Amino acid sequence: MTAPVTRLYLPLRPEQVLALREDRRLEPPLTAFAVTQDMRDARPDADAEEWEYAALQQAAGHAHAAGQPVIVAAADVETDQVDSDSGTSARVEVSGTVTLPRVAALHVGDDVVADGLVIDPDSQEIELSWYDTTELDHLVDLL
Repeated sequence: MTAPVTRLYLPLRPEQVLALREDRRLEPPLTAFAVTQDMRDARPDADAEEWEYAALQQAAGHAHAAGQPVIVAAADVETDQVDSDSGTSARVEVSGTVTLPRVAALHVGDDVVADGLVIDPDSQEIELSWYDTTELDHLVDLL
């Protein structure tokens, strides 16, 4: 029987992108964003896809607010490595190592792939491009 997993969105600093490429892992502690019970309670009319998108946007917003390039790894992590008692809607802490095979995709802000960050003024959403993990070398070149 396999352990249950949680989909997380990890905002990555450039040095973490390099570590993911070079070492094939991210070491804890790691801040991430996930669909939590708090998020479900705050938006009871939303569906699973809307909750996932909201968690992804919170991760992108976290990177942007920290003044770093917007790079978010979507990863599936064993649930027992996730502490969701952080007191915020989607923010969680990851206590275990996240290995490259656990990363499903990378979401990259237009501040990395184009000239400037695009934020939809009506919704405050950050435009993100999708990258496969096999494109890590290309992503590092963009940084």
